[in-house]
Amino acid sequence: MSSIPNYALYGETPEQRWFESIHYEPISRRAKHYEWKIDPHQHEGLVQILYVQKERGVVHLDGSSVEFKAPCFILIPAQTVHGFDMGAGIDGSVVTAAQRPLETVITTAVPALADIFDKPMVLALPETARLHKTLATLFKLVEQETLLTSATELSGANMLLVALLLQIRRVDQSQHALNPALGSRKAEQVERFRALLNNNLGALKTVDEYAEQLGITAGQLRRICHEVLGQSPLSIINARIIHAAQRDIAYSTMTIQQVAYSLGYDDAAYFSRFFRKQTGLTPSEFRERVRAHQPI
Repeated sequence: MSSIPNYALYGETPEQRWFESIHYEPISRRAKHYEWKIDPHQHEGLVQILYVQKERGVVHLDGSSVEFKAPCFILIPAQTVHGFDMGAGIDGSVVTAAQRPLETVITTAVPALADIFDKPMVLALPETARLHKTLATLFKLVEQETLLTSATELSGANMLLVALLLQIRRVDQSQHALNPALGSRKAEQVERFRALLNNNLGALKTVDEYAEQLGITAGQLRRICHEVLGQSPLSIINARIIHAAQRDIAYSTMTIQQVAYSLGYDDAAYFSRFFRKQTGLTPSEFRERVRAHQPI
C-alpha cells in the first residue's frame, strides 16, 4: 500500500510551527475546492474538530467508514488516517489545532478530558437550540481569537477549544456516539494496538511483543497496520515515542535525561540519537527552537 499523505491542512505542506498552530475555516471552503471529496491523509501533530451544520456524508477513519449527517461533531485526533465523501453544499466549521498544547491545558485544567484524543469520534447532536447557539458562539470566538492574536498568543483560543471539547464530552455522555471502530475487525485490532502503545509507553516493547499481546503474529500485525494506516508497526511505535518526547521536552521542566528515562531509555545518549534520527534535531535543539518560537 502507498504511503498515506501527511498534511498540515489538506492539500498543503506539513505545518512547521506545529506547537502554536490554530486554524479556523468554514467546512465548505476546502470541501468545495476539492469537489466534496477529501482523499485519505493524516496530520502528524494536529487535531481537527468539525461541527457539521448542513448536509451529510461519509467519513473514513483508520480503515472504517461512518455515515454522518448534520448536525454532528467529528473529532479527528493527530495521526488518524481520515478522508471524506461529502454531500454537495456541506457546511459548518472546522478547527485545526496543535494537539500537544491542548493536552497540556487539559492535563492541568480538566483532567477528566485526558482520554478525549484516544480515538476519533463521530457524534450526532440533538436538535436543541440552546446547544447550537452555544456551539456557534464558541466557534465564532475561536475564529476571532485566531484573527486578533499573534501566533504566539493563542492561549485564549486553546481554552475555547477545551470548552468545545467539554461540550463534545457532555453530549457523548448523554447519548450513544457512533463508534468508527465497530465496523472493521482490522480497525479494532489497530485500536487495541494503539491502546497497548499508550498503556506501555516507557516499556520499549518490540513489534513481536505487541503482536503476542494481541494474540496475532508479528507478520499479521504488520499487514494490518499497512492496510489500515499505511505504516509499519515500528513506525507507529516510534511516532508514539516521539510524540510523547516532544510534548515533554517542549512543555515540561524535565531534563533530557529524565525524559529519556520516563520513556524507557536507560542511555540518554542513545535516546538523543534516536530522537535526532526521527526529527532531524537533538532533544536540546528541539527545546531551544520551541522556546524561541522558531520553525521546527
